[in-house]
Amino acid sequence: MRNNKLDLLNPYIGKWKTEGLTKSGVVIAGTDTYEWVDGGFFLKHEVDVKFGNKTIRSLEIMHYDDMEDVFRSQSFDNVGRTSIATLKIYADIILIFGDAERFKGNFKTHTIEGTWEQFDGQDWGCWMDVKLTKISL
Repeated sequence: MRNNKLDLLNPYIGKWKTEGLTKSGVVIAGTDTYEWVDGGFFLKHEVDVKFGNKTIRSLEIMHYDDMEDVFRSQSFDNVGRTSIATLKIYADIILIFGDAERFKGNFKTHTIEGTWEQFDGQDWGCWMDVKLTKISL
């Protein structure tokens, strides 16, 4: 049976314009697209962005973990990296926790804004600020 907590992901459905800036000054631009996989148990997230002149494309699949009361995701990108993360959503706050990256942001009606941090082996440091603006459903 489908858990109703999955409905917390409904506001993400659609195509988003992605803009940002890394702490080292690299401009980020592209799109993020979210859509339900048939059945509505899994959310597919496709990323197509440029970090300066470098193109990053990734596929992320999210699901709800009933046992832990969190969302889980796994992503794969065009340079061979994989990532596993835990997501929590509280009202308009989005938290994402991975082994080497984490995100804290705010969801508004048609925007998501937040900061990504990376772990360097000893400390967490700011990596980039991003803003997503919904451009279509």
